Amino acid sequence: MTSRVVRSTIVIASVFVMLGAVWFQMNREPVETAAAAQGSGSLPRTADGKPDLSGIWQVLITAAWNIEDHQASKGVPAGQGVVEGGELPYLPEALAKRNENFKNRLTLDPETKCFQPGMPRIMYMPYPFQIVQTPTYIGLLFEYVHTTRHIRLNSEHPEGPIEWTLGDTRARWEGDTLVTDVT
Repeated sequence: MTSRVVRSTIVIASVFVMLGAVWFQMNREPVETAAAAQGSGSLPRTADGKPDLSGIWQVLITAAWNIEDHQASKGVPAGQGVVEGGELPYLPEALAKRNENFKNRLTLDPETKCFQPGMPRIMYMPYPFQIVQTPTYIGLLFEYVHTTRHIRLNSEHPEGPIEWTLGDTRARWEGDTLVTDVT
């Protein structure tokens, strides 16, 4: 008899929670999304007038495998890259290193070991990440391997060697563009 009462209580409580969620959705103020704002020609803005980057983001492209346009190969889907013009102007030594890295990707790629993939690759991983923004700080909180990137605005790099996985990022706004410098 007791388990039947407990189950009934759980069902009733669940119904009230769902009804509350529906009521909240129906009665909240409409929020302009970033996509709607871009469509109307305006960007969402913070209180200090800067572009508001905060929110949950997810990139669904193949640039995590290759930032250049690429055809499918074993373990890599075909896709468009993010490089303007489609091809990077590699120096011969850098091109040889890139090709060697690709050839050894199954054993040397940090992702195969669940290590941090580094910047900018982690931005292209197919997992959500959150941006938290204040006037002096932007934090990127990645779902993938719980990586965090700290971007401090309008400040100088600390002295000494920087030995952080994603480096030390300092930034400033130039109009609506966030300009970053990484050590």
